[in-house]
Amino acid sequence: METARALEKLTILEKRISATADRFVHLKSQYEALQDQRRILRQEIDDLRSTNRELTDKINDLKSIDTKRRDSFNKEEVRKRIDRVLERFGELQL
Repeated sequence: METARALEKLTILEKRISATADRFVHLKSQYEALQDQRRILRQEIDDLRSTNRELTDKINDLKSIDTKRRDSFNKEEVRKRIDRVLERFGELQL
């Protein structure tokens, strides 16, 4: 009787060990999948950071160009030129 009980306990232990091994294989597979996903996400982050730097540089270049353009467009100078042209038209009508 004790032998049967011992065999039954051994069978239960084998099942537990087998279930634990299966669980370990499953967890290892999940871990590897998560590591792959982590690697991919890190690469995407690096790519996005690079794109962000490039776009920031382009924005700064455009702002610089716009500032230079606005600085070169002197409203007072334009008014003076328009006044001179209008004066010349006035002279032509005389």
